[in-house]
Amino acid sequence: MNNHLQILAWLKLAKVSGILILLFAELSKVSAQEYEFSHFEVVAPFNIAQDVIRVDLLENKGKELIFIGNDNGQSKLTLFAFDDEKQSYQQVLIIDIPKDVFRFDVTEPKEDNSQSLYFLASNHVLYFNAKLAQPFVAVAKVDSIYINDNATYLKSAEFINDLNEDGLNDIILSDFRNLNIYLNQGANVFVKQELPIAPTVELYDNSVSYTERPYYLVDMNQDNKTDIVLSGDAELLAFMQAPGGKFATKPTSISVRKEVQSLKWWDARGADGKSLDQSNLQYRTVEELEDINGDLLPDMVVAYTQSSGVLDKSNDYEIYLGQINQGKLSYPNQASSLVKGEGTLAGFEFIDLNNDQRKEILVSSFDISVSQIISALLSGSVDQDVLIFSLDNQQKYQQRVSEQVQLKFSLSSGKSGSPVVKLADLDGDGIKELILSESETSLNIYPGDVNKQLVSTRSQSLEIRLPKNGKLLSSDDINLDGKDEIIIRYDSEDGAKRHNKLLVLQVK
Repeated sequence: MNNHLQILAWLKLAKVSGILILLFAELSKVSAQEYEFSHFEVVAPFNIAQDVIRVDLLENKGKELIFIGNDNGQSKLTLFAFDDEKQSYQQVLIIDIPKDVFRFDVTEPKEDNSQSLYFLASNHVLYFNAKLAQPFVAVAKVDSIYINDNATYLKSAEFINDLNEDGLNDIILSDFRNLNIYLNQGANVFVKQELPIAPTVELYDNSVSYTERPYYLVDMNQDNKTDIVLSGDAELLAFMQAPGGKFATKPTSISVRKEVQSLKWWDARGADGKSLDQSNLQYRTVEELEDINGDLLPDMVVAYTQSSGVLDKSNDYEIYLGQINQGKLSYPNQASSLVKGEGTLAGFEFIDLNNDQRKEILVSSFDISVSQIISALLSGSVDQDVLIFSLDNQQKYQQRVSEQVQLKFSLSSGKSGSPVVKLADLDGDGIKELILSESETSLNIYPGDVNKQLVSTRSQSLEIRLPKNGKLLSSDDINLDGKDEIIIRYDSEDGAKRHNKLLVLQVK
């Protein structure tokens, strides 16, 4: 009798559990975020050679789309703006790009969302005024390390910045001996200052190369002014900004961990001029310098490479939080936090995912062991883990998200694709969604989550033709409605029919 009662009790419990499971399943369906997209296709009059430039230049609402390409050997620029009546992007202008232009830069949006677009030639900078019949306007003569009077392609670069926050765009360029600052006085008048920051020089048997030294624009002495900072050996070299926008010509040295080097390990050379021995390598270099925890002090990220051979390498990231000691900025000798994965880390990116003024870290991790290489050769793909780390209450970075994508490659063509790994706020709630490629025709979208999980474990699948190079997918709030659009362009590997097309996907 007791056995019968126990069986009945189990049956009742199973029934109740089944109802609860169904209920939780239905609730999960209801709570799962589903996005519906509007699709806009833009067809350029030539093959698109660069990432589309999204910039607010005209008086109509939203940003314009600028395409750069080549038509019969001539570099071309065309501008499209959204037409509310036609509900499509319409071409506004198309123009030849001067042959001596080889770089461009877009300024950060101002309070009214307006921006500026500049182009760089060997000895002058041009401002792009889309309202003029001849929009390329020379505004400053400059000296630079870049000498190219007949460019065949253009590259994005950072050479424009409002250094003294007076609302005017200043120019920063390296030449063969100095870093040159051109402070904008208005009316296309610039005052030049030279800082003793020489480029990195490498000697070869029959040639020499000059590489601009990377610098950081941060406030190092808490005076609310932007300073120019370089990484040295076991130190940071800060050229402090003085009142009026001028910079000190002698840098202030800030000590950091003694193992930190000024050059990347692949650029460093021994006394014989050869690359470093990778059989027993431990090497640290500065990767980033910015405020990551919202305390208004610049924090330092150091890339720590350990290698016991070409195929046995790990690359971790050490976080050193800036702190004030005796009224001055300093950094601890030991890392405040460590970002580490199972394999080699790459694609390091800071991003404020949940809008709390504290930066999350997005990285990819992959294995380059012999077994993984053999497996990759057989399958034509490499597994790549996508990891997101966030700060906990103890100011330590903890891994919160781990998803997987695949990197495809072809031995016959010698070319490889790259997966889509993108964070974007698609619905305008202030929290970014994680966007990953599932296949060549499918995206997985993981909605942002307000809790410590950061993104949902459930994803929505979106069927869309993706470029073989996942880096051609980007995002931006083009129409300035608070929601990011997904922007997809294609290149030659995706077929000639798609090379001049751009897709814009917008959440309805």
